[in-house]
Amino acid sequence: YPKEIADIYHQSDQLVFQTGLPQINREDSFIDDQNKKRFILTSKIPIKNENGEIIGLVGIDRDITKQKMAEETVKYERNLLRTLIDNLPDAVYVKDKDFRKIIANTTEVKFMGFESEDEVLGKSDYEVYTKEVADSSFTDDKYVFTSGQPQLNKEGFFIDNQNKKHWTLNSKVPIRDEKGMIIGLVGIGKDITDRKDEEFRLKLFESVITNATDAVAVTEIDPNDVHNHKIIFVNESYTKMTGYSKEDVIGKSPSILQGPKTDKTELARVAEYIKNYQPCEFEVINYKKNGEEFWSAISISPITDGNKNYTHWIAIKRDITEHKKIEQELIKAKEKAESGSKAKSEFLANMSHEIRTPLNSVIGFSDLLHKSKLDDIQRQYVSAVFNSANSLLDIINEILDFSKIEAGKLEIENEKTDIFELGYQVADVISYQAYKKDLELLLNIGLDVPRFIWTDAVRIRQVLINLLGNAVKFTTTGEVELKIEILQKDIEGKSIFRFSVRDTGIGINPENQQKIFEAFSQEDASINRKFGGTGLGLAISRRLINLMGSELKLESTPQVGSTFYFDLKLKAMDGEAIEWKNLYEYKKVLIVDDNVNNRHILKDMLALRLINCDEAENGLEACNKLEAGNKYDLVLMDYHMPVMDGITAIEKIRNELKLTELPIMLLHSSADDASINSACQELNVHQRLVKPIKIENLFDSLSKIGISNNQRKIKLKEIDVKQPAHLKEYKVLVVDDNMFNILLIKTIITQILPNAQISEASNGNEAVELYRSVQPDIIFMDIQMPEMNGYDAAKVIRSIEKLNRIPIIALTAGTLKDEKERCLEAGMNDYVSKPFVSSTIVSAIDKWLVSTFEKSFVI
Repeated sequence: YPKEIADIYHQSDQLVFQTGLPQINREDSFIDDQNKKRFILTSKIPIKNENGEIIGLVGIDRDITKQKMAEETVKYERNLLRTLIDNLPDAVYVKDKDFRKIIANTTEVKFMGFESEDEVLGKSDYEVYTKEVADSSFTDDKYVFTSGQPQLNKEGFFIDNQNKKHWTLNSKVPIRDEKGMIIGLVGIGKDITDRKDEEFRLKLFESVITNATDAVAVTEIDPNDVHNHKIIFVNESYTKMTGYSKEDVIGKSPSILQGPKTDKTELARVAEYIKNYQPCEFEVINYKKNGEEFWSAISISPITDGNKNYTHWIAIKRDITEHKKIEQELIKAKEKAESGSKAKSEFLANMSHEIRTPLNSVIGFSDLLHKSKLDDIQRQYVSAVFNSANSLLDIINEILDFSKIEAGKLEIENEKTDIFELGYQVADVISYQAYKKDLELLLNIGLDVPRFIWTDAVRIRQVLINLLGNAVKFTTTGEVELKIEILQKDIEGKSIFRFSVRDTGIGINPENQQKIFEAFSQEDASINRKFGGTGLGLAISRRLINLMGSELKLESTPQVGSTFYFDLKLKAMDGEAIEWKNLYEYKKVLIVDDNVNNRHILKDMLALRLINCDEAENGLEACNKLEAGNKYDLVLMDYHMPVMDGITAIEKIRNELKLTELPIMLLHSSADDASINSACQELNVHQRLVKPIKIENLFDSLSKIGISNNQRKIKLKEIDVKQPAHLKEYKVLVVDDNMFNILLIKTIITQILPNAQISEASNGNEAVELYRSVQPDIIFMDIQMPEMNGYDAAKVIRSIEKLNRIPIIALTAGTLKDEKERCLEAGMNDYVSKPFVSSTIVSAIDKWLVSTFEKSFVI
């Protein structure tokens, strides 16, 4: 033998001799001299003598090479077959004659919802499936066993142990032994769940199409001509809608419904979509079989096959004839409404112009009279006329604004705005009303508020003035506060600002807090009788804030007060810091004011410059503090206070306490000027501040006083506009078709420019002729005039001009948003809205004619 097999035999021989035990049927293999593998079945039995000693052994070798090779072949074939079965996409299983599975491939195991074959083998269908499914499977198995016939391609379903439903296409074939006896069966199951689901969806789709209330048509694309479509299916709704039967339209072109009024332009547009296989929707007039026309709303979509080739189109058609009739009626109604709205807008614009024109004379002349020498009774009468005219103007403006908002004509601008100046202007407008009712008006602008914002300053000013006006109107005692604060800073480039108006007035009952925002409404009828008003102010304010993307809100307690507020998200920017001199000299300031909130606001302002403060709530308490030896660098003294007013307190400080050099700044209302002028001069009051206090004015005044100059007496002056040192004989052209307006402007101009040569024109044609002959230095041009309006006159004048461009100032009573733009486009330089007062004309002349006026201001 070869060495390797000889060694094995030698070892087995030794094992027999050593143990005395036989070696039975030991398999060994080796390579023979023909280089072929041989298998030997060996048995070795020990030979013993009479003493039981092993004296030899008997060996029997049997060549089992052919048998082993046959077994290897069977094993290989079995493994090959199992591998093939396990990798089939279909489920394959074998059942024995007891209907139990003895083989199950991977797909079958997964079908049944199990993880491994061990969980399946040896189990009958009743142990795996529901009784219903198991009964069906058992019936099929029994048929195969009893008939000996295969059962092929039978559809069935089962629920696996994961409660998932499977549809399969089953085939079962009997297995016979060598004697032809049936000993089992082979089953093959093909998963057709997706196909059955698709069939279900198709049936559902077919049912939907068949029973749809909209007409549905399916057309087939000719593969040789993609533009050629033939109808292959229509539902019942199609036949009912068109009057055509299915036989009438099958095989025909969809154009069968087109007629003389069908929009060919629209069809051409649709053809482009079809050409590019794009879905689209359109509306056209179609025709029924009897020739009756109807409107169709059609939606078409392309259909592709499995290879993504376009094969069909599906069209869904809806009869919208009634809808079109309603639409046409609505269009007519809309056109009629728009015509009415246009007429209404024109009427309001004309009414505005007609009312504002005489109001211009009333307000302008009463303003001039008020500034002339009058006795007390005359001044009272003129003030009543001036205030009444302005009240009438406010009512007109509210009605016009409300009309614009209702018509959707009012737009919001977005311009850079100085938020401090905005607050100051609004407070100044309301300050006189507050003073007349002896109310404290507080302006509280947060110290961290950026100076500039981008918003519609005109509309915010309008809202705040309305809210402050209401607050003053409905407050009899106490205070009104305008507060501007920043809630969140720099969020996505914008900051959130809160504007609020607080009062200590009558308050509003909870059940009426929503009602007051409605147009022409107030809390109750008695409010209108007692306080007056149109009931439009809050409605307009809320709409304006809505247009800015926010909401006007209210918090109110009856007999305690109300707070109206709104938040705006705005782009903001910090302005350059203003430097004031001498502020470092103020170490401690005494604030004398009976209003605790006003004291707090002043303290916060002064704290910004690290100035310490002491407080007193009336003049007597302030005098007591000074008399006790407290030292202050400045006294901020309010005028209106209980116990002892400001002037009386200053008299005591100067005359009794002998503090003649102590800097004192008086806080007062602008309406107090006449009564305190002489007293301030006599008592050496260094500065006066008009309430509500503005931070810039406060620091500017502090800077001007300067401790090192506190002995200098400053003469207080009224605001005055002086004539230039050298007056030219300016030539002024006034163009207006209203004689009173011409008289008003001439009067104002004569007061400012006494040597001016004033020419008059009553229409645009006269204005052009006077321009040619007079060559004026400035023109005041009315807009609405007969023969030629102001726009056209300005254009003609600009076309005549060569070198010098004459300033043209528009005078208009119009209220349209684009009025100013139209004036500028016509070539005018500026815009003055009627009614106006003398200061408006002075500003225009100062800006466009006289380079500078010598002015002296209150300091």
